[in-house]
Amino acid sequence: MCGRFNVISSPLTQLVLDIIERNSVDEVPGLPLPTRLNIAPTDPVTVIRRDGDDWQLSDMRWWLVPSWAPAPDSRYTMFNARSETLSQSRAFREPFRRRRCLIPASGYYEWRKEGSAKVPYYIEPDVAEIGDASGFVFAGLWDRWQRGGEVIDSCTIVTTAAPSGMAELHHRIPVQLSPAETGKWLATDTPVSDLRKILAPVLKLPVSITPVSTWVNNSRHKDEACLEPLGDGWTVMPQDPEAS
Repeated sequence: MCGRFNVISSPLTQLVLDIIERNSVDEVPGLPLPTRLNIAPTDPVTVIRRDGDDWQLSDMRWWLVPSWAPAPDSRYTMFNARSETLSQSRAFREPFRRRRCLIPASGYYEWRKEGSAKVPYYIEPDVAEIGDASGFVFAGLWDRWQRGGEVIDSCTIVTTAAPSGMAELHHRIPVQLSPAETGKWLATDTPVSDLRKILAPVLKLPVSITPVSTWVNNSRHKDEACLEPLGDGWTVMPQDPEAS
C-alpha cells in the first residue's frame, strides 16, 4: 500500500528532466515540480502522461474516479491499484490499457504497529548506496470523469507484493519504475507481457527506511516536521542485481 508520499522539488525536478531527455521528448511545460511534503488521498498530485506523441505534466486528484462512475465519490478505496488484477478490475482495466502515467515522488510513508502505537516510517532512495537521492517514479493509471460540464482528472498508484526486506514493514509496495521502464510504461503499444515484467515484485534501487515524527500522521500537516527522523534507519537492497 502507498497511502502517503511527498514531493521535494529539488532534486526531484532534475529526475523528471533526466527522464524526459532519456526518452527524447520535447520540453514538458509545468516544471519545476511543486514541493508537497505530506500528500494524502484526494490531494492534488503531479503526474506525467502521454498526449499523442507529447508528454504532459498535469495535476490530478489522487483517488481514481472511473470515467463510467455515476458520481465522483466512491465507497471503494481507489488511491492504489493492485498490479495482479489490473486486467480484471472494472475500474482499472481500461486505464491500464490506454491511460498509464508516471507519478514522481521523493519518498513515501508507511506505518507499522509497534506495541500500542503505529509508527510512521519514511522510505526513500538510499543516497549512500547509489550516490543520488533524486526520488522514485511510481507506475500510475489515470482516468477522466465528465458530467454536466464538470471534469475531474484523477489517478492511482499501482502496487505490487513487497519483496524480502520490505514485507516486514508492509505487504505491498508502490511499483517503482527504472529509468529504462518509464517510456515503456507510457507507450500505448507496449505488449502486456512487457508490462507484467515491469510490475514484478522487486525493488529497482536501494532504499532507506527511517522512523519519523508522528506529526505526519495528520494529513493536514504539510511542513518539514513530517520528515523529522526519530531514530536510526536501515537499508534494503534489491535482491536481483539486474533490477538495480
